[in-house]
Amino acid sequence: MAKGKKEALFTLAGAVHFSIYTATIIGALLLSGANDRQPMFYLTFGAIVFVTHWLIDATDGVERWMRFYGQSRLEIVRMMVDQVLHLLVLLALVVFFVKM
Repeated sequence: MAKGKKEALFTLAGAVHFSIYTATIIGALLLSGANDRQPMFYLTFGAIVFVTHWLIDATDGVERWMRFYGQSRLEIVRMMVDQVLHLLVLLALVVFFVKM
């Protein structure tokens, strides 16, 4: 999946990866006690998680970020930037949606 999701903008490996990730995040949200929301909340939240994860992983956004800020081209740095971007998205979603 890791290689397949980078082959093109739309790949089966990417779709499976982003779907599993989104389902896991929604499951964690439900288990956290935030299950008093309407179904539309979870659909919206899940759609945002899916699309942002897809944009971070399937595009060259991480590489552009690293070039712009002059960061090392080491693979571990690329992985760290990728993960920080995912965590920032989740943090923003929690702040704007779950805390409402």
